[in-house]
Amino acid sequence: MKLKFIEKKKEAGDAVLHIFEPQEPLTWIAGQFLIYFLPHEDPDIRGRQRFFTISSAPFEKHVMLTTRIFAENRSSFKKALESLKPGDLVDVKGPDGDFIVEDPNKNFVFIAGGIGITPYHSIIKQLDFEQQPLNIELLYANKTDEFVFKEELEKIVNEHPSFKIRYVTSPQHVDKNFIEQNIKDIPEKMFYVSGPEPMVESLYEMLKAMGIKEENIKTDYFPGYDPI
Repeated sequence: MKLKFIEKKKEAGDAVLHIFEPQEPLTWIAGQFLIYFLPHEDPDIRGRQRFFTISSAPFEKHVMLTTRIFAENRSSFKKALESLKPGDLVDVKGPDGDFIVEDPNKNFVFIAGGIGITPYHSIIKQLDFEQQPLNIELLYANKTDEFVFKEELEKIVNEHPSFKIRYVTSPQHVDKNFIEQNIKDIPEKMFYVSGPEPMVESLYEMLKAMGIKEENIKTDYFPGYDPI
C-alpha cells in the first residue's frame, strides 16, 4: 500500500507530525502500527524500514506519524523522512499490533514515556469520537514539561470525568511508589505501558512483581530512545 505525504507540523518539543493520505482504503484499530519503507542512500545499521504507531484516530481517515526529530544524530531514515515533499509516495505494510482496547468498559492505567504517548492519542481520540467510556488514568512521563498532544488531551479530560492525567517530569518517574500513591484498586486495572524499550521492560517486570497478572499488562516499546 502507498501513502501520499501531505504535510508536516511541529508539535511540542522536538516532536514532528507527518500527515499522509492513504491511496486506497485503509482500516485500522486505534493503537496499531504500520511498517514504513523509505528507500534512501547510505542507510545506517537500522536500514530502510521502521515501525511507527498510527497516532491519528481511525475516524480521522488520514495517517499521522509522530516522531522526535533531533537536530543532531538523526538516523538516516529520519533524514529521509524529513526530506519528503508534498505528493511523495511512501510504501507501507500493515496495519498490525495488539496494543488496542478491546473492552472500553474495563478500567485502565495507561503509562506513557515520552513519544510513547502516540498509541494512546489514537485510542483516546477514537473512544471519545465513539462516545465510549474513558475509564482511563494516564500517567504521562517526560523529560521536560513539553508534553506532546497535551492540549488535545486536556480538552478530552474536561469532557470525561472518568479520564484523568497525571504528568510526571524528570527527575520524578513512574515507579512502584508513584503507582501505589496515585492509583486505587490496582489489582482491578488493566495496565498498558508504552515508551522507550528499557523503560517498558523495567515497568513490565515491576508490575508483575506488584502482583499484576500478565494478562492484565500490555506493552508497546519504542527502540532507539533513551529511558525517561
